[in-house]
Amino acid sequence: MTRFKSVSTSSLLALAVVLIAAFCGDARAEDAAAGKLVVTKAFYGDLPDGQKTDVTEKVAAMVKDNKLSVEASNDNFGDPVEGTVKKLKVEYTVDGVAHSKTVNEGETLSISGKPARLVIRKAFYGDLPDGAKTDVTEKVADKVNDDHLSIEATNDNFGDPADGIVKKLKVDYTFDGKEQTKTVNENETLTISDKGE
Repeated sequence: MTRFKSVSTSSLLALAVVLIAAFCGDARAEDAAAGKLVVTKAFYGDLPDGQKTDVTEKVAAMVKDNKLSVEASNDNFGDPVEGTVKKLKVEYTVDGVAHSKTVNEGETLSISGKPARLVIRKAFYGDLPDGAKTDVTEKVADKVNDDHLSIEATNDNFGDPADGIVKKLKVDYTFDGKEQTKTVNENETLTISDKGE
């Protein structure tokens, strides 16, 4: 019985040392990852529902100095759907916060690993405030580039949720952590930047 106790005690001690070392190692790894740009998913093709190719590995390999700049082109990703204008969609995290960005074929998708100053919280297009409207948060967020947004409030961009009615685009956002809202009428351009536009 004594022998069993001594083995048990030393085993517990060894296990405790291993667990403490593992825990400290994980904490350091998490600290090192803070602020890091991590590509989690990437697709190129007839998005969102058509034929597409998973290009996650290729896009992830293009991250340099915590930044990504890639042209959405057949030269980079092949042509999964001939005769169709394709899109590149990248899902990623910065500081563990999930984001996504989509660009059309021929456009350049740019992402920086630095925390975003401009964050789109909600966006609606339609007969605001109480009529028919569409949640366009993801579409608007996709157009943010280097903490700057410029997007036209048009049916071409967002569809027509309220036929025959002059619509509005309303965007709730934070800039440097400060909550703000901006609204423009149909066919106007909504602009947000650090210049206070």
